[in-house]
Amino acid sequence: MRLNARFCALTLIALAPAAHAIPDENGVITSIPAPDLSQDAAMSARLNYNVGFEKFEQTTKLETAKGAASAVREGFVEAREKFRKAVEADPNLKEAWNLIGYTSRRLGDYTESLKAYEMALKLAPDYPEATEYLAELYLLTGRLDDVKTSFAKLLKSSPSYANTLLTSMRAWVKSAKPEGVSAAQRDAFASWVSGQSVKL
Repeated sequence: MRLNARFCALTLIALAPAAHAIPDENGVITSIPAPDLSQDAAMSARLNYNVGFEKFEQTTKLETAKGAASAVREGFVEAREKFRKAVEADPNLKEAWNLIGYTSRRLGDYTESLKAYEMALKLAPDYPEATEYLAELYLLTGRLDDVKTSFAKLLKSSPSYANTLLTSMRAWVKSAKPEGVSAAQRDAFASWVSGQSVKL
């Protein structure tokens, strides 16, 4: 037998207070207030991170589906705000720092992006996702020697992320006019990239 969804929802709402009821010394059921999670920094950090991550995933799906650029931008802004709140509550949450870096990079705020990636990697030096994302920022800002260093690090620690970075490097080389580098630098980097491979 399938229950009506509205009936189920109303039943759960009606039963919710019982979840916070306990017997007193005489066995009489008394209710206690729900816990105030705003005073729990770890819980606040995790909740903000989870909400931000959900918004982040929705935004990347929207972008893949060729959604409106303004909606994609707004999605990254909203996600970044939640990640910022997460690290305010727990400065050691490397995943939130990493995604502040990613959303800031996508929003064109390269200064905040760099600081956030550096913080994530300070907390976890072998964090491959942050290393790869940081290398993407280096590509955008013309720091090609740093891209090479990141690639070498990923080859040793995480070939799958090295492969992702190699794909991005090849796309960068093919781009019409990479910013921040001279033609000679671009050509030298292109030659280096053409000689790279990743064994998965």
